[in-house]
Amino acid sequence: MEKTLSNNITELAKSIPEYIYLFLIASTAVVVGIEWDISWHETIGRDKLLSPPHIVVYLGGIICGVTCAYMALRQTFIDVNLYNRYVTFWGFKAPFACWVCIWGTIAMLTSAPFDDWWHNAYGLDVQIISPPHLVLAAGFFAILLGTLLLLIAEKNLAKGNQKYFLELLFMYSASLIVVQFAIILTEYSFANKQHTYEFYLISLTIYSFLIVSFRNAADHKYAATIIAALFILHRLLIIWILPLFEAEPLLGPIYRDVDHYVAPYFPVLLVIPALAVDLLHHKITISNRILKAAMIGVCFCITFFLVQWHFAEFLLSENARNWFFAADNNIPYWVRMGERSYEFWFQEWTPYGQKSELKKMTLGNFGLLTIFTIIFSYLGSFFGTWIRQVKR
Repeated sequence: MEKTLSNNITELAKSIPEYIYLFLIASTAVVVGIEWDISWHETIGRDKLLSPPHIVVYLGGIICGVTCAYMALRQTFIDVNLYNRYVTFWGFKAPFACWVCIWGTIAMLTSAPFDDWWHNAYGLDVQIISPPHLVLAAGFFAILLGTLLLLIAEKNLAKGNQKYFLELLFMYSASLIVVQFAIILTEYSFANKQHTYEFYLISLTIYSFLIVSFRNAADHKYAATIIAALFILHRLLIIWILPLFEAEPLLGPIYRDVDHYVAPYFPVLLVIPALAVDLLHHKITISNRILKAAMIGVCFCITFFLVQWHFAEFLLSENARNWFFAADNNIPYWVRMGERSYEFWFQEWTPYGQKSELKKMTLGNFGLLTIFTIIFSYLGSFFGTWIRQVKR
């Protein structure tokens, strides 16, 4: 019985076009390379243009770009009906996803010399969000989105078990996009800030949009829950694996002894509000999109807030200072350790020495969070419906 099931899965995997796996490999390489690069900065300091994390990122972009170029050239000059349906651009024919990914590859490779020049002109990065990093982020978002669109198009044209297998690959691809935004939100998502209005405002608007979008685009009954679980699993693997490798700071000032790679922060517990979205998506049968988005948005906001508020308190406690939660492994070498390291922050200093006030949560602020979450859930339902219809 088990052997037969294994053979069926193997045959099903072989029936999927090879270029889909190349897209997924490229997307994974880009995301892992970015996470490694951030850890490199927090552990070692200044890097070079061809540092190992950069090579992994560029390799992912090149794999995706070369695959797309091959698909476009082959469909244009050899077999116009090769990839089911296509979009014409400057006389070349290829699936729509290819053009999105080609743009992303160009943006990523353009950001490399821009980033190197930025370092030479201004020194070490003091923030994740900088002009060259924004160009890079736009590039790898295009690659991740293109991969997602390709899988949706293939899924919409597939039948039977192949359609179900492509649905699983779609959910994995969607989880990488959630990881990407979690990376972008790093500076706003430290456990010390998870009792502030700013953290919940940014997190709720972005995550509600993504989860509702992917829920509307998917067929699986628990798609949002699976996507959120894959997102958490990916981040946990990075948290657990990176500190296994030795590394040390090579650029001052050094305020903390580090002898291994610094891990990312523990991911937000997105799986619980995602499960609520899945359950409500099937329970609510009304056709009014605004009312449905309002009900889902309110539920998402309440569950995310309650879960993360109390979980943040745990992350700052001694119980989280172990290999699993990595509360003592996610602090860069250039951060001074003190009493504030394990307290909630309501004011901080920018990298340029300016004091910045953070808002505390109030009943009025929570009301605003609910409204914003409803709005972005509504927008997410529109976006998810649109990508669900992609077939070329």
